Amino acid sequence: MATKKESGFDRLARLIKEEGEDIRNELGGKIGSLEGKVGSLEGKVGSLEGKVGSLEKKVDEGFARIERRLDQTIQPQLDDHARRIKVLEPTVTSH
Repeated sequence: MATKKESGFDRLARLIKEEGEDIRNELGGKIGSLEGKVGSLEGKVGSLEGKVGSLEKKVDEGFARIERRLDQTIQPQLDDHARRIKVLEPTVTSH
């Protein structure tokens, strides 16, 4: 059986098709690799979000302890000042 000789146009079309297939295959591999990396990054971001949430909780608890401690320190002083003012008020208003 005689084979038909490939014309210049047919050869060009074949080469373009082969190159297109090569590019698609290469891009498919790269896209698959990128999808894997994105999935890995999503996992890492999720882990970081958990750690940040834990850190926020610790910071909130720390500030709450500081506020309680300040209240415990300042409130007796405020009460003492209020007592002094009540003692001095009648004297000041009578003069």
